[in-house]
Amino acid sequence: MHSSVLTTVLLMLGLSLPAQSLAQSSQPAPEIPARRLVLNSLLVTRINPLGMELQTRGGYQARLFRDQRPLFRDNFLFVGAYPKLSPAGLKVGPVVEFQPLSIFNLRLSAEYVGFFSTSGFLQSYPSPNAEASDTAREVGKDGGQNYAASGARIALEPFVQMKMGPVVVRNRFALEYWRMGLRDEDRVWYDATLDTLVPGKGFTYADDLDVLFLGLPPLVVGARYSWVKPRYSSRQLAADETSTVDNSHHRVGLLAAYVFYDEGYTAFNKPAVILNVSWYLQHRFRTGADVNRAMPYLLLGFAFQSDLLDG
Repeated sequence: MHSSVLTTVLLMLGLSLPAQSLAQSSQPAPEIPARRLVLNSLLVTRINPLGMELQTRGGYQARLFRDQRPLFRDNFLFVGAYPKLSPAGLKVGPVVEFQPLSIFNLRLSAEYVGFFSTSGFLQSYPSPNAEASDTAREVGKDGGQNYAASGARIALEPFVQMKMGPVVVRNRFALEYWRMGLRDEDRVWYDATLDTLVPGKGFTYADDLDVLFLGLPPLVVGARYSWVKPRYSSRQLAADETSTVDNSHHRVGLLAAYVFYDEGYTAFNKPAVILNVSWYLQHRFRTGADVNRAMPYLLLGFAFQSDLLDG
């Protein structure tokens, strides 16, 4: 979950699949309501880097057309909000999702991003070449280098998925533009969700690729590959610098969820425990420079879905 991913940071495992697919029911799937008031919630805690976040996706969802064929069945237009709250800060703003086919979703979101000056955040630096390891940021926190700040994030996220028998392959790419109000002459800042130095004004790219096996209900198990890359320009360089170090990273590992039940479009449905354990293939600080490369990225979460309208 990217992530946004988680972003993100951070994704809600299984909630984007058509109804009852997680349960592998032999019965025909129920017809998707023409209009829905949807609430998806995900609470996660994370290690390496350390963090906690509550994500909520809520809004109005309308079916575009009626078609029970698998390729076309799960189509909709969603308009709502996607707030994210952590001990360090808040992200909130409107989101629009367009899904013309069951296999393709396009999300556009704009967020206000605010940090409370807690938990060691926000810390910023004059250059992408700055030391932003866990140790360096802990020293910065002890020295009072964290401060309250705010800004904006705009993201375009195409998502594709394919189901072949009990196997699902899905991919979410995120193109994110950031505009943060940093102090003094600082040009980059550390974001824990992306786990890298993000340009104060500029772009980041992120991608999550999942391969999931649905043949062991109520367990979903598979693998996730995650990639994050900040894009720096000459405006992020200090006066005496001509190039930047590589602050992108790659990790791969286990992605699993236990879905307690799926009862369709109800007020509380698809409660699930989610686990992601990954190891860094490349990271400036997490492959031996500051953190032992044997230490995994560990994410544990709880998610559920609610439908608050009748048909």
